Amino acid sequence: MPTGAVQTDLNAGSVPAWQRLGLRLVNLARPKQGVIPLAQLALAGGTAGTKAAIRALATGIPMQDAMLSRVLGRYKMLVDPADRGFAPHLMLDGYWEWWTTNFLARNIRRDQRVAEAGACYGYFSLLMADLVGPQGKLTVFEPNPDAAALLQRNLELNGLTERVRLMRAAVGAAEGGLSAPLLIPAHAPMAARIGGGELAGVDGPGADQRVLRVPCRPLDTLGDEPLDWLKLDLPGSAAPAWRGMQSLLERRPALRILMGFDPARTPQPASFIEQVAKRFPLRLVDHAGQVQATDAAALTAGGVSLLYLARDQA
Repeated sequence: MPTGAVQTDLNAGSVPAWQRLGLRLVNLARPKQGVIPLAQLALAGGTAGTKAAIRALATGIPMQDAMLSRVLGRYKMLVDPADRGFAPHLMLDGYWEWWTTNFLARNIRRDQRVAEAGACYGYFSLLMADLVGPQGKLTVFEPNPDAAALLQRNLELNGLTERVRLMRAAVGAAEGGLSAPLLIPAHAPMAARIGGGELAGVDGPGADQRVLRVPCRPLDTLGDEPLDWLKLDLPGSAAPAWRGMQSLLERRPALRILMGFDPARTPQPASFIEQVAKRFPLRLVDHAGQVQATDAAALTAGGVSLLYLARDQA
């Protein structure tokens, strides 16, 4: 019987007709395979059906030190039970930022080389490592030691460690030194960001957070390696990461970049976007997962955007 099917004899005379109809509808709504295929995640249409199938397989199982969830109908994933911002979506819905998920599934190819900074527990890391296949390579930067530990376990759970290099470090500017302070909100590990000790308390009086000194390296150190894609999810830390990747951009002109941009957390956001625009056309991934042209005024006046930076078309 397919995974997720209700194990009831629908032709049994003891089952009322209304109940037989209800069970058939339940089985239709549930996925009929053990896992959601990668090809289904990449479909531009049929989004509602795919999300419903993923949600039907989502779980939240308590373990000794973490919650075990099933994400994207494919991966086993451990998350921090104290996380109030990211983990609940994974446990109840099984996906996060569908537009980004769908864009990656459509565009990342087997055998490619990808780097990611700001991976947290590895939701996008698992997807991208799966997409590049056993001959591809993913380099992941995650400075939060607790998140990096769960990320390593998630790679092991899903048999992906051989194609992933985990760097327990932040990314920053070349002139920033070999370490940097990392502020980690206790209940929002995805909001961790590089900054000085003066960041303590920025989330409000008495905010539950800590500042750790973590290793830091510029992305320019990847310049001698083949690299097709770079994904940056660095709230408030995109500017130093950008300064630390200028040599990489010179050496890898075909590199394609997905970079989160939040004007509210970026010092001098207009100046930062001006620097980006000198190298790339300003485009973003919209909430339908499609690439759209934009401009500096729209980016700095709006909320969080996912920039698509490349010299070619997506």
